[in-house]
Amino acid sequence: MARIRLLVIFALPILLGGCKDNEKKKAYAEAAQARTELVKTKAEVVKLKGEVSYLKEKLQTANQAQDKLQGQSDQLLEDKDAATTETQDAQQESDNLKTMLAEQTKKATELEKQVEKLKAVIRELQLRIVEPNKTTEQPKAEGDANQ
Repeated sequence: MARIRLLVIFALPILLGGCKDNEKKKAYAEAAQARTELVKTKAEVVKLKGEVSYLKEKLQTANQAQDKLQGQSDQLLEDKDAATTETQDAQQESDNLKTMLAEQTKKATELEKQVEKLKAVIRELQLRIVEPNKTTEQPKAEGDANQ
């Protein structure tokens, strides 16, 4: 556009000044050249507008892809948070179960000790029951032998 203005500014004084034929031809040639450059410039503008339009479409596509990726990223973060919460819950449940297992193991050990004590008491009682019978049976057996 600046070229066209310059050409017009230079061409007008020449045309208005009552130039000679040679200068008229030169002015017409410059005007024709200016028109050619104007057509080229317009073609370049159309081409650039097309490129701008293409780039706008590409930008829009890129923005849509970015929005989609952002949505997926947000979903992944939500899933990660949910998984973290589930992991923490599972860890807490595991800790609770370990505590319960330790308590149950301790109780089982205590019960085993009590069972052993009861077995010892039963053996002792069995020995007491059996020994008095032996002592009462032995004198009879000895008395029988004396007779």
